[in-house]
Amino acid sequence: MHTPVRGFEAGATILKAARASLTGMAGHDKIEEAPMSEANKRVIRRLYGEVMANGDMSVADEIFHADYVDHMPIMQTPDRDGLLKSVEAARKAFPDVKPEIIAEIAEVDWVAIAVYADGGNHQDTYMGVPASGRHVTWTETHFWRVADGKIREHYGNVSMFEIHKMLGSHNLTDTLAWESP
Repeated sequence: MHTPVRGFEAGATILKAARASLTGMAGHDKIEEAPMSEANKRVIRRLYGEVMANGDMSVADEIFHADYVDHMPIMQTPDRDGLLKSVEAARKAFPDVKPEIIAEIAEVDWVAIAVYADGGNHQDTYMGVPASGRHVTWTETHFWRVADGKIREHYGNVSMFEIHKMLGSHNLTDTLAWESP
């Protein structure tokens, strides 16, 4: 089990509570997961288990739709190839990465997840930062749209400030004026 990152455990708890809170609303005495929502969660779990954790890019055609669109600004291109190149670069720098989905919610064709990633030790250049040997962990939140059993769209946020701070490549205290010393 991971050590919670400051403030992130609360966010994961909120995601879990959002679905649970519906049980107290009138007409929602018993909420059952829609079969499509459960199937969509399995697709996202496969993405994290096979591609993100193990680097198996051969399953990409099976889990990504040909018209996949990525809305993360750090991608080289807003498509499947851009995502896979980003994953390959991260896995090269952090080959021991162990992403863990710590919360998930699925509604119709959207799956929202919170991820805690133990990146292991920084072993190669990442985003211009040479290998440091430092141990790095980070958090992520993602919204994946799955249709017809394949991932079609993605919005996400990876805590790049956390990563750069742990790598020693960025001093957040000096950069963020609102933060007191």
